[in-house]
Amino acid sequence: MSAQSNVTAGNYIINPKFDRTWVLGGAGLTLALPLLAYAAPELLPWFFWAWIVFFEGSHFWATISRTYLDRKFSFENRGVLLGSLIFFVLPALAIVHWQSTGSKLAIDLYGFGIFVWSLYHNARQHFGFFSIYSKKQNDSQAVKSDGKFWLYAAIVAPQFHFLMFQKGPAALSFFPSREALGTLAFGLDIACWAISALAGWVLLRRWVSTRASGVPMTWVYSAVCFVFYTVMFYAVAPREPFYPSAQNGAQGLMLLAVMNSLFHNIQYHAIVWAYARKRYQESGRNEAALGWAARINGSLGSYLLMSTLMGLGFAWIVWGLGDWPSITGTFEPRDMSSLSYVLFFGIIGHHFYLDQHIWRPSKQPELRSYLGMNDQAGLQAAAG
Repeated sequence: MSAQSNVTAGNYIINPKFDRTWVLGGAGLTLALPLLAYAAPELLPWFFWAWIVFFEGSHFWATISRTYLDRKFSFENRGVLLGSLIFFVLPALAIVHWQSTGSKLAIDLYGFGIFVWSLYHNARQHFGFFSIYSKKQNDSQAVKSDGKFWLYAAIVAPQFHFLMFQKGPAALSFFPSREALGTLAFGLDIACWAISALAGWVLLRRWVSTRASGVPMTWVYSAVCFVFYTVMFYAVAPREPFYPSAQNGAQGLMLLAVMNSLFHNIQYHAIVWAYARKRYQESGRNEAALGWAARINGSLGSYLLMSTLMGLGFAWIVWGLGDWPSITGTFEPRDMSSLSYVLFFGIIGHHFYLDQHIWRPSKQPELRSYLGMNDQAGLQAAAG
C-alpha cells in the first residue's frame, strides 16, 4: 500500500468530480451499451456511427491538435512528427501487395496487427493514468511496481482471451478455432480465468484493507479496469453478434468494436482537455508561440467543433471500407476503397505511435507541470 493512503484533492488529475466523471465514468457508460443493444439490437448501427463520429474519429483530432498545430511543440518534436508519417506508407504497401498479387493476406494481417496494437495501446493508456495517480500519492517504486503488475493482470488476461477465441477467428480465416486448438484451448481458457480471478481477489483485499483511510486512486482505478475488462471480454464478447443482421466478421463484433474503444476515447479527450486548460488557457493563450492549437483548444466550444468535424471525416473513411451497414441498418456488399484502407489504418497506426512519444511525463517537465506531478504545490494547483 502507499505510504499516503488518504485520498486528498491533490490525488486527482483535476478534481474528484472531473476524474470520476471523465477518467472513470466512461467505463460505466460503455458497460451500459450491451443492455441497450440487448433491448434494441436494431439500434446498434446508430450506436456504431455515433461512436465513430463523436468519440473514435474525434479523439484522433485531440492528438493532432496538440502536436502538429502546436507551433512550439511541433518545432521541438519535428523529427518524431515527420517520422510518424511512415504509418501511412505501411498500409499503402499492403494495398500494393494485394493489387499486384490478388492476395488479401497482407491487408488482413496488417489490419489484425493494428488491432493487437490497439489492445496494447489501451492497456498502456490505463497504465499512464495509474502512473499519474501513483506519482500524486508519492508511492515508492516497489509499491508502484506491485500495483502495475496487478493492473496489467486485470487487463491483459481478458484481452488475450478475446483475441484468441473471438477476434482472431473472426478476422483471419486461417486463425485456429477453439475446436481446432482442442485441449490447448481448454488450458488457455482456464489460465485466463485463473489470472483474472486472482487479480480480482488481490484488488478486493486491498480495497477492503484501505477503505477506512480512503482507498488510493491507484487501486480505485485498477478495480474499475478489472470490472470493465472482465465484463466486456468474458461476459459480453461470447454473446456476439448482438446485431441480428450481421453479414460479416466485422458486423459480428460490432458492439465489441465500440466497447473496446469508447472508454479509451472518453479518457483520452479528458486528459487532452486537462492538458489544454493548462497550456492554452492558463498560459495566457500565447498564440504567437503556440499557433493554431491555442486558438482552437483555447475554448471548449472550438475544441468540440473541430473534434466533431474530424469525426465526420473519419466516418467517411470508415464507410469506404465497405464493412459496415448504414445508420439505418441497411447493407449491401461493396468493394473496399484502397484509399479508405490506407487512411483508416494510417490514422490509427500514426495515432498509436505518436501517443507513445507525447505522453511521457517522466521525460517532459512541461507535461508534468500541466498534470500537477512536480511537487505538492503543483498537486494542489492541479486540483483546480
